[in-house]
Amino acid sequence: PNETDVQIWSIEKEGKTYDEYANEAYVADMSPIHELEHDAPIESIAAMKNRILTGDVVGDVHVWGRGRRRSSLFGKKSSNNNWTKLHKLTPWKSDIVRTPEEMAEQSVKALCFLGKDTFVSGTKSGTVRVWNDIEVNADVVHKSHASSVKVTGKPVTDIRKLPLIKDPNTAEECMAFSASFADGRMVSMALYLDNPIEEVKNNELAMFHVYRNSSLSSAATAENAGSENAINAIAVLEDCSGSSNNNNNGSSSKSFDPVLIAVDENGSIQTLKPKWNSSSATLV
Repeated sequence: PNETDVQIWSIEKEGKTYDEYANEAYVADMSPIHELEHDAPIESIAAMKNRILTGDVVGDVHVWGRGRRRSSLFGKKSSNNNWTKLHKLTPWKSDIVRTPEEMAEQSVKALCFLGKDTFVSGTKSGTVRVWNDIEVNADVVHKSHASSVKVTGKPVTDIRKLPLIKDPNTAEECMAFSASFADGRMVSMALYLDNPIEEVKNNELAMFHVYRNSSLSSAATAENAGSENAINAIAVLEDCSGSSNNNNNGSSSKSFDPVLIAVDENGSIQTLKPKWNSSSATLV
């Protein structure tokens, strides 16, 4: 109904053949079943099974859940199909008054789940934050809980999850993602999680691939030749590389390398593979 609400819809389709669907104006019935109300306008959204993330214009990310949830009263669990707000994750350390300009810089422009308890957010100011272990007991979680890096001064335009990737130096398997920006930049990062055995108390991000878009449309003039175009959207294809790995049982399996597809503001499409070489990663 308005920019501060998110509606959950139910999709119901009848068991019809393809030809029956082709002769009708629609293939399914949709009806709103729940509404997620917010105090500020919503800029971004991400979803997975029984979890929804919403990012607003003042920098807050809200975690919504459905189904079984531990109640704060007596520690009991209840089960239902209603959506409830579980947590608010905020970049602000306190509730002091801030200017509209300060809040707008933290506007959440992109969200992406890496797993049930981990997600990535991107802001208008070019900051990328990884929030891990979000199933915490606190209702409000501050940015000290996140791993953050300011990549550029331009807005984040998209974030996509990559397959698990191995550090070529340590063979450690890490979560990974790629983020694109309005200045034509795209970076791929890996997340090292807390390691209580080695007493590593902070998650670390490693930037292992950087791409800068310098493509121009045919109408570009000599004055802007070489300038960078915003990457508006990215997608990930888990492409089979064709190489084989021998398993312990003697069988072989093909390895999969992700392919990134980037679309810029001129409609140009670029494809590339964000590989992690032994010397290409930088901790950020």
